[in-house]
Amino acid sequence: MKISIINGSQKTGESNTGHILEKLKVLLNQTYEINIFNCGLRQLTDEMLNKIISTDVIILVFPLFVHSLPSNTLKMLIELENTIKRQQKNDLIIYTIINNGFYEGKQNNIAFDIIKNWCDHTGVMFGGGIGQGAGEMISRTKHLPKDRDLFKALNCALQIMAENINTKKPMEIQYLSPNFPKFLWRLMAVRNWNNLAKNNGLSKKDILKRL
Repeated sequence: MKISIINGSQKTGESNTGHILEKLKVLLNQTYEINIFNCGLRQLTDEMLNKIISTDVIILVFPLFVHSLPSNTLKMLIELENTIKRQQKNDLIIYTIINNGFYEGKQNNIAFDIIKNWCDHTGVMFGGGIGQGAGEMISRTKHLPKDRDLFKALNCALQIMAENINTKKPMEIQYLSPNFPKFLWRLMAVRNWNNLAKNNGLSKKDILKRL
């Protein structure tokens, strides 16, 4: 089986999206031919788009941007749709993983609706996916022991996705939050934002200013 993974993260270094991808790659059959394309850092060429649709399965992974997809990912999907229709490729299935900075994974529901509508319009089978909340914690907690992993539900969902990919069957969308109290997550998030603001010459008062 050939699999194309599209990474929509715009980060040049380590990213939470990339960390999720690494978790999934370990679970996939190691005999599969897997190619990774990063549409967050550069525009995909026609050759890359043709290579993506020549595979059996597409896995799209990206961070949530304002309850939607990053603009670069939206642009890529438009180009991918044109390529699919031009080549009359109608046997593809696309699985999607979205992570966001909110606590609740359900915040990804609008972005999933966009992907579903794109699949209907393009003629691609929607394979379901995973909507993970508290994405900023993923890479920050990756060194915790397995028995203290805050993202055990994510690991289980990725295992289910890998099993469905084996048979090219759709899965239910799983909306997940970390195994961590929300009030503590909120305290940590506020502290993180305040530190980022300070590092960029801003105060707490500046953050609360109305535009």
